[in-house]
Amino acid sequence: MPTADKRHNSSKAFRDFRRRVFHESMTVILDHLRSGMTHPEVTLCADGHFRRVIYGLGPYIADYPEQVILACIVQGWCPR
Repeated sequence: MPTADKRHNSSKAFRDFRRRVFHESMTVILDHLRSGMTHPEVTLCADGHFRRVIYGLGPYIADYPEQVILACIVQGWCPR
């Protein structure tokens, strides 16, 4: 079994590639949810009434490095 090769981890091009792969993967994975988040759907609610609803995603639990990637911000940089 091959081991992970880390010699490219510090390369800006490789970091950009990893970021794009992550975001494109999330886009493909969540794409089937898009219609429920943009077009109202008639749903029977618990009180017995039908209502038009537009669904949204709840919180996404991630550790700090994942939050940095998701927010597209710079990690470990201070403006001082």
